[in-house]
Amino acid sequence: MTVSLFDTEQQLGDKMGLENRFAFEAEAARQFALERYDILDSADEYCLDPITKAARMALDVPSAAISLIDGNRQWFKSKISFNISGAPRDIAFCDHTIRQDGPFIVENALHDVRFRNSPLVTGPPFVMSYIGMPLTTPDGHRIGALCGMDTVPKKFAASKIAVLGELAELVIHELELRQQGDKDRLTGALTRSGFSVEVRKAISLHDRQRIISTLILFDIDLYTMVDRRSRCSSGNLLLASIIKSLIRRLRPSDCVGRIGGTQFAVLLTGSNRLQALAGTEEVLTMVKQANADVIVDISFSEISPDVGICDDWLQQANIELLAIKKMGRGGKDGMTLQQLHGPGRGRMIEPTERKVA
Repeated sequence: MTVSLFDTEQQLGDKMGLENRFAFEAEAARQFALERYDILDSADEYCLDPITKAARMALDVPSAAISLIDGNRQWFKSKISFNISGAPRDIAFCDHTIRQDGPFIVENALHDVRFRNSPLVTGPPFVMSYIGMPLTTPDGHRIGALCGMDTVPKKFAASKIAVLGELAELVIHELELRQQGDKDRLTGALTRSGFSVEVRKAISLHDRQRIISTLILFDIDLYTMVDRRSRCSSGNLLLASIIKSLIRRLRPSDCVGRIGGTQFAVLLTGSNRLQALAGTEEVLTMVKQANADVIVDISFSEISPDVGICDDWLQQANIELLAIKKMGRGGKDGMTLQQLHGPGRGRMIEPTERKVA
């Protein structure tokens, strides 16, 4: 945050409020990314335990774990040589790991003011040294850590850190394999891979028969959807309700895909820009019926000759969606789609005022 000596008290408050909002949105998006894997409190899985064992051997430590960071707790999906199932997030070593891109290392916890009085250090599992590598999803969210721990001070060689990084990538790969089915477990929408198949069909149909299709991309505002004091489970229920309602109201030739987190896409096969405009109105109507306070950012893109492959089309729509979100945060709230839509693209922001708690 950039603060000027000439900022008024109101301007300073606005800047701090905006920064707090962005921090909250980032954390909410991270938690939704974790929820997408539907893995918290699940049973042991053979595919992950060998990775944890490999991490312990590579680091030459007695204990290792795959740790997931929920809203207020740390939960171990896989663990070796200790019995606790989790810990409060505010004392977790792994909570520090997810706050940076690279490894987080504590060589001697007794010499670190952040941890020397931690119950994880003074009591079981008696962590004296720690190394954690963030588990980063394909869309950039750090949902947990692959970590190793020892009961004595320890230094970790660069070669061992590199191996830990590769194993952390393997954990995410295994979690992604769980999502390779066609349907998203929470909402019933197609997964990104399943939706991409349908988009490729639409592009092929346009190439062969010049049948126009439209892609609608929308993102449900996390700040209005999840209260600061509530857990993301309530937001998930609302999200599932909205998307399932949307799926029921679409034509058999249309489809909905979950692109990631709270970002979804609708493919309207054989529909032009004007029909897509009506489709965006339909999306907003259903969202308002579910929760009148929710704000949705929407962009849409009509298929064109310069759209070569599926990823190009999704990327084009996503770039426009990001631009829309920035416009909304820049003070243009309350503008309607009719005021802002242009050739081949649209913008819709509900006239609801965005508020920062």
